[in-house]
Order: sequence, then structure tokens, then C-alpha cells
Amino acid sequence: MSRQCTHYGRWPQHGFTSLKKLRPQSVTSRIQPGSDVIVCAEMDEQWGYVGAKSRQRWLFYAYDRIRRTVVAHVFGERTLATLERLLSLLSAFEVVVWMTDGWPLYESRLKGKLHVISKRYTQRIERHNLNLRQHLQGWDGSHCRSQNRWSCMTRSSGII
Repeated sequence: MSRQCTHYGRWPQHGFTSLKKLRPQSVTSRIQPGSDVIVCAEMDEQWGYVGAKSRQRWLFYAYDRIRRTVVAHVFGERTLATLERLLSLLSAFEVVVWMTDGWPLYESRLKGKLHVISKRYTQRIERHNLNLRQHLQGWDGSHCRSQNRWSCMTRSSGII
């Protein structure tokens, strides 16, 4: 007797969506805003491009140093507006200490808060940047056939 697979080729009927329709979360659900305190939050930005290097894309994100998890992230240009979007996502959380590198916009935007500017105290987020970049290099195109890795990550940013 031959067995025939009756469900083969029927994925669209099951409601699977394409990456273009995906709406990923920009804020983690592991930390409850208002009830959990983030003792040390590292913030950094990472550069990438879509298609050509002239089409830059920046990932701004905040990393909880103790829980070792990404708290919030935003994609955009390397401008104050993108940083403001990230900080508005982080406004729901109580952050005790902010740790950043020497980008001047961090210093101007975090005035009046406990802010440490040093490469020494942003080693974890820099390592996370490296791990993320290496993870994206491993994509062979079969994960997102018609798009560049960074545009796929923009749409399906659950890997952060």
C-alpha cells in the first residue's frame, strides 16, 4: 500500500505568515515594567546595511547587564530621533545606572541620570554585538531568500 501525504503543500491554509507581515516586539516581556528594577543598563548602537553599504541601517538597543538580556531595541538612522525612540521604550523601566560608550548624544540625552561613559563597562553589550554579527554571517540566504540579512533582522528581530 502506498501512503500519500495529504497535508503536503498546504501551509498557506494553516495561517503561516510571511516575514513582511511580522510585527516583532521591540521590548522584552521577561522584565516587568514598574515592578522590576534594571540595576545596570548598557546602551549601544550597531551598524549594518541593506543591499549596498550606502543604505545604512543602525540597531540601537539596551542590554540588562545582570539578567543578560536585551531590554528594548530600535532600528533607524544614527540620529537623535532614533535614540529618542529607544529611550521612550525604556521610559517604562526603572534604570539605576546607564552605561554607554563615548557617543556624544548619549551624554547629552542622559544628563541628570547616573551615567557611566567608558568602553570598560560596555564589554558585555559589545560582545553581544559581535555574537549577533557572527550569527547573521551564518545565514546562507535560505532563511530570507529575497532580502538582505539586516532587513530580515529588522522584520524578525526576535533573534536579539
